[in-house]
Amino acid sequence: MNRWMRALTSTLLVLVLAGLLGLAALQAVPGLPDAFRPAPPAAPSPTHDAGSEPALRPASATALPPLPGDAARPEAAALRRALDKAFDGRGGVFHASVVDVSTGDPLYDRDASAPAVPASSLKVATAAAALSVLGADSTLRTAVVRASEDSVVLVGGGDVLLGAGRSGESVVGRAGLRTLAASTAAALLEDADGAAPPADGEKRRALRVLLDDSLFTGAALSPVWDESLVATSNIAAVQPVALYGARKDSAPGSPRVGDPALTAARTFRTLLAAELAERQGGAGGPAGGLRVARGVERGPAGEGAPELASVESAPVRDQLRHMSEASDNYVAEAMGRLVALGVGKPASFGGAAEAVKEAVARMGVDTSGMALADASGLARASRISPAQLAGVLRAAATSPDADLRELTYLLPIAGATGTLESRLDGDATRGLVRAKTGTLAGVATLTGSVVTADGRLLAFSFFAHDVPGSLKPARAALDRAATVLAGCGCR
Repeated sequence: MNRWMRALTSTLLVLVLAGLLGLAALQAVPGLPDAFRPAPPAAPSPTHDAGSEPALRPASATALPPLPGDAARPEAAALRRALDKAFDGRGGVFHASVVDVSTGDPLYDRDASAPAVPASSLKVATAAAALSVLGADSTLRTAVVRASEDSVVLVGGGDVLLGAGRSGESVVGRAGLRTLAASTAAALLEDADGAAPPADGEKRRALRVLLDDSLFTGAALSPVWDESLVATSNIAAVQPVALYGARKDSAPGSPRVGDPALTAARTFRTLLAAELAERQGGAGGPAGGLRVARGVERGPAGEGAPELASVESAPVRDQLRHMSEASDNYVAEAMGRLVALGVGKPASFGGAAEAVKEAVARMGVDTSGMALADASGLARASRISPAQLAGVLRAAATSPDADLRELTYLLPIAGATGTLESRLDGDATRGLVRAKTGTLAGVATLTGSVVTADGRLLAFSFFAHDVPGSLKPARAALDRAATVLAGCGCR
């Protein structure tokens, strides 16, 4: 099969397999909170991993048990020898799982069931949980409500990819705070037209802008995260409203801000003031015109406060694609909390970890030994096995849930997008491997799927731990192993 036919196969095979297998439907989950709003289906649009790791039990390449059918399938034994060669003598400890998506048969097991630090490969599980609980088409609402005659409240609904540029668009192409400010100004002026004018010589009281970021609860920074992660802009305080994934501006490597929600609220206040002034004829505005007080304070929206305006985020699928391709830790943590809210758990580190693990279990994956401390993979306390991550991909690809079947398509494409743009870019792998990378000090991981030379779809997860010095040799070993799979005749 030529490379272009294999590339076409990689696009279609997951959906075909789902129809053939006809697995039982997933358990239903509770309804979503008001922060979620259905949006019309949108066509899918075409990172930063972070950084001593306790010693793990070394995997023995010579002590691997034979897999079912090895004696009758010499090509399976050849595959195992090739993968052993890719990993052996590369420095560090390697764990790996390879599964045939169609049959569920394990094709390679190198201490695959041993829970270990996944780094950003954990985002595969977080994305699966978000697709199954929130839905691929769901959107996140950021609203402004009127709390009193002289105050409005910006209410965070979980969208942390808002924008504030002149286009009014967010990181993933939906309206942002400038649009929200314009709509709010229009609503305020419409209300003011029907209100009694101020007494002669009196101006209306300045309108206060408040921030309600109470949707997420508990600590905003995990106590198990290394302090350097904040200093290096890998993460910031996790809050339910932010600009550009808590970054200063839209540049991918821009520093993250210390208080993302308050930064967003201050930006909104500035935009609202400008909109009101422009609509009322200039910076001073007419006597008695609406104006905005300086500063922003935190305060509750209040029960039943009337909504003035709102904007909807891009669909969850697009936010997850951005999370995966850019390996955006901030978006991953926000998604974990939204999954927790979707199943009635606290929107905290603990609630998110429980919700993601339970979502994986509902997919039919054995979660024994899995212990999550966050949703992004920054926490070295998180433990999940390669077999479990490969199992998530296999379960998603064969799921009767169409949203879950999108999981593979959200991962970076070898030699083309995201963190794989300059990896696996040879003819044997370009466009045929989709995978999530992971990096912490002494840890490198790669988790994804590949279409083999004979057209078979495989799910895989490779972990390298206790890597001495540079991670470059370990990453090269992971890439060699993925290349072996791409060239496999596994039938």
